[in-house]
Amino acid sequence: MQQNNYITLSNIELQRRIQSKDEKAFRELYNRYWDKVFVICHNRIHNMDVAQDIVQDIFMSLWNHRELSSIQNIESYLYQACKFAIIKEYHKSARYDSLDSTGFGVLDRVEDLDLDEVLEAKFLKDLLQAEVERLPEKTKIIFNYSRNENLNSREIAEKLNISPRTVENQLSKALKVLRKFVNNLNFFVIF
Repeated sequence: MQQNNYITLSNIELQRRIQSKDEKAFRELYNRYWDKVFVICHNRIHNMDVAQDIVQDIFMSLWNHRELSSIQNIESYLYQACKFAIIKEYHKSARYDSLDSTGFGVLDRVEDLDLDEVLEAKFLKDLLQAEVERLPEKTKIIFNYSRNENLNSREIAEKLNISPRTVENQLSKALKVLRKFVNNLNFFVIF
């Protein structure tokens, strides 16, 4: 397929092709979103070189971990990865700001971090909830009873008319899936 034909592909099709190691599809995604992600990053970081490095790292990470299929919406992923990278940059630069003789830079930075950390936690919670929704129906019901209604294994077993051992096995399966998802997500965020 010629490069100019990739322009007409949807993000979903580009993502599918990227997972199959299609460099032209990746180049199209890069061209489609690099400027947008850079503007968001630069508006927060206010340093062109650092913003360019962050955006480059985001796209390198996406390419290096393209086989992981947990990304549902590539555009949303890019923006969230940008947000996490900005937060990491704030944390990193906050250490240097603490040397500021006035201290004002530190106070401003701490206020930003508090809001960003709240937003990050909400985003991670939403991602985790979306992954819970993808669990098999029985596993999802048991997991929700355990985590959202704080029922123990015996109470869940009585409610669903199954054995407590079945409940424990289903919870174990759910936690294994969610742990793997979080580990993959952390890998994306860190790199």
